[in-house]
Amino acid sequence: MKIFPFRPTAARARRGPERPPRFGADIREGFRALSWRRAGLAVCVVSAVTALYLPLGSNKFFLPAEGQIVKEDILAPFEFPVLKDEENLQREKEEEARKIHPILRVSDDATRGNELRIREFFLAVERIIDSEADVEEQHRMMGEVGVPLTESARNVLLDLSSESRIRREAIAFLQEIFERGVLADKKLFSDGGHDRVTLVQEGEEYTLGLDNFLDRREVSIETTDRARAVFGDNRALGNAFYETVVQLAAPNLFYDVQETERRREERQAGVLEHTDIYLEGQKIIGAHERVTRNHVNVLRSLERRWAEERFETSPWQKIYPHLGRFLATLTILVLFVVYLRRQRPKICEREGYLLLLATIALIGIGLTALISAFGLSLFLAPVVFVAMLATLLFDDHVGAALTGAFVFVVALVEGLPLPLLFTLGVAGAAAVYGVAGLRERRRFWNSLLYVAGAYVVSIGAADFLHLSPGMDTLRKMGFGLLGALASGGLAMIFLPVFEGVFRVTTNVTLLELSDLNRRLLKSLSLLAPGTYHHSIMVGNLAEAAAERIGANSLLARVGAYYHDIGKMTKPEYFVENQAGGENRHDRISPKLSALVLIAHVREGLEMGRKERLPGEILDAIREHHGTTLMAYFYDKAKQLAPESDIPEEEFRYPGPKPRTKENGIIMLADVAEAATRALVEPTPGRIRQRILEVTNAKFMEGQLDDCDLTFRELRRIQESFVPILTSAMHPRIRYPDEVKREEGRSAIGDLFGKPPRRV
Repeated sequence: MKIFPFRPTAARARRGPERPPRFGADIREGFRALSWRRAGLAVCVVSAVTALYLPLGSNKFFLPAEGQIVKEDILAPFEFPVLKDEENLQREKEEEARKIHPILRVSDDATRGNELRIREFFLAVERIIDSEADVEEQHRMMGEVGVPLTESARNVLLDLSSESRIRREAIAFLQEIFERGVLADKKLFSDGGHDRVTLVQEGEEYTLGLDNFLDRREVSIETTDRARAVFGDNRALGNAFYETVVQLAAPNLFYDVQETERRREERQAGVLEHTDIYLEGQKIIGAHERVTRNHVNVLRSLERRWAEERFETSPWQKIYPHLGRFLATLTILVLFVVYLRRQRPKICEREGYLLLLATIALIGIGLTALISAFGLSLFLAPVVFVAMLATLLFDDHVGAALTGAFVFVVALVEGLPLPLLFTLGVAGAAAVYGVAGLRERRRFWNSLLYVAGAYVVSIGAADFLHLSPGMDTLRKMGFGLLGALASGGLAMIFLPVFEGVFRVTTNVTLLELSDLNRRLLKSLSLLAPGTYHHSIMVGNLAEAAAERIGANSLLARVGAYYHDIGKMTKPEYFVENQAGGENRHDRISPKLSALVLIAHVREGLEMGRKERLPGEILDAIREHHGTTLMAYFYDKAKQLAPESDIPEEEFRYPGPKPRTKENGIIMLADVAEAATRALVEPTPGRIRQRILEVTNAKFMEGQLDDCDLTFRELRRIQESFVPILTSAMHPRIRYPDEVKREEGRSAIGDLFGKPPRRV
């Protein structure tokens, strides 16, 4: 559930679309941005994963050195192949791979595309010639055809007779070179030691020399020769012909890298990796014999085979598995961090969030290691625990990314088979989907049903696919359902703990804060009833607008409920609480009035901190006025002291400006509700016009510069306000006695009524 402003800032958006950074550049930027603490956190995570899978015991097998005399027979403990020397094996594989020629494919689509481009070019030239435009305009039109030519070539082609001759010769020549075949560059093959290639055309394969084809350089040479042969000494026609052909001669032969590599890999796979096979019990070295180089090669093959059987034979082979786990975990961690930097940069900026994600992942991996250590089924792996917590504490995108990273780490360190990997991935995805945007506790139990269904379907699908359904399938389903239930329970236990320790606001917290019977909102309704009803109305507007643009509607509504709680300290100084009575601001100076209004933000923050409101709600209190100028009191101060230089800063709210979409919506809803309530005759047309005026004014003042609202979203926000405020401000039916009283007042005048005064 999204509670952070994860998108780029408005300042970046104003610079226009940018090319996304390349993957490598993003990684380098990520490492530059890492602090020592973040780097230490990454090392701790990877080291912890590696440490969880340290072996509890070991077996050792020592090799005798060359020239050493063995004291007793060394027999083969099991059947094993005698592997070739790595260098010789690699050399044999390279020799076999070189026997596969590069594969070229004739692209009929490319040929037809080239021919179509040629026809379209000459048709465009003919249209330009037939036009009545002047020479300068014709040159400009030639430049828009898409074939770059020099001015002299354009002059020649704009002559009808020259164009006809060049067209005829160019089309004939291009057809000839396309029939031979055009490559991008032969140097790619000659540098690799290949002077022959395999041509694939219409299902047939031919082995031909490279000299049967042309590349761009050879096309240029042959075009020059053809120009001299056809046009002789007429250099103008020859140059125009040369430029036209060279620009239109695109390749129609393409190097099929994948097929070439596949065939080479198949050829290499056919190379035997061993020279001999020792059977179990066969003597390798007899007692009292000298160890030769051949014996060492045989024993090394035995060592490798022994390592594959999970026996440790040397210090390095003790390190290899752990080093592999370390590197695999580090790779997945780097990919996850790169994803966060590009999609959720706000998380990377806060070390507390990174620590929270690391804690969730380590708990999940630790529980998995514990399950494995006790020999339990890995269908009990807590993938649902990780998925639910990450989604509830952040959002579904982060939840899906962390779940994927967790599943891959567990698969690598545990060596999971593909069916189990598939099952855990499907269960994690179902858990993310089930709790995404959770606003009701009932939906949590529904999510467990989704996860249960995911386990049943994925396990059944894998077993049916391998033609092995049976009682074992039911047993695996039972473990999966048990793991889902246990993981869900653990997630609900850990959720409030993580919320409190890491100060993360989830939808569950926001739902609790939206209860109108909470002490702070209850006090607001009693001490400042006008402000209370105004806040409820702003909350409805903000929620509707947030839903229209895809922002966090619950956060917007709850932030609106609390945005004006600071008015409780001096409610009589705010117009919504005056009920047509005396305006306190008439008795104090404009500067003091401004200080009173500014104070409600500061006092609201103090109240919020005492109530331990989340940071997102405190930001809504702090930012809902931005740096708006209190124009009424500023103008009043200038009228009272026309000759004085009164600084605007004294009559501006301290800010900051809204930095999230939700806080920007609250600002607009606040000003729209207040402005429409002040209308004398709130007709639908006037309400719409007033909403547009005040919200556009906020944009023109630059109050929305720091949040990433787009023009389209601003328009949708304005449209969402109109029906709500129109229905709230509709005129009620006047009763007959009221009509009579108003008619009497209009006849003799209202001697007692006072026009309401508003701030």
